[in-house]
Amino acid sequence: MNDIDRSYVEKKVRDWKDRLESLYLLVEDTLSGRENIVCSRRHTTMYEGLMHKYNVEAEELPVLDIYKDKVMIATFEPIGLWTTGGDGRIDILTKSGAYIIAGTGEKGKKSEWEVFTPKDRRSARNMDSSLIMDLVSQP
Repeated sequence: MNDIDRSYVEKKVRDWKDRLESLYLLVEDTLSGRENIVCSRRHTTMYEGLMHKYNVEAEELPVLDIYKDKVMIATFEPIGLWTTGGDGRIDILTKSGAYIIAGTGEKGKKSEWEVFTPKDRRSARNMDSSLIMDLVSQP
């Protein structure tokens, strides 16, 4: 971890924001035109340990809420960038439980998203349009 400095932390935070944006666009694009489904964004503040250590300012991160018939059915909430064994974590909060989205990928490569469902924390699904449709189809 000798390569960590302020510039590295700033770069990772920018990349995290870009990856969140790409994920949320996938969700919004998948759900666009669906009757009675509305996506809405709000913000939360990110200020993790390495940001504090290297004097990197807090950042606003988007939170994505999904409504069906004006009732919130899911929230995509960024939990943290620096996680053990992953490259960021987002929770999807639903009535049926919390899904965990873990960023994966090797250093220097594009991160992928793996999703762990409330009923199966051992087997991951790929984050894709099919999973998004499953989320909004829940009773």
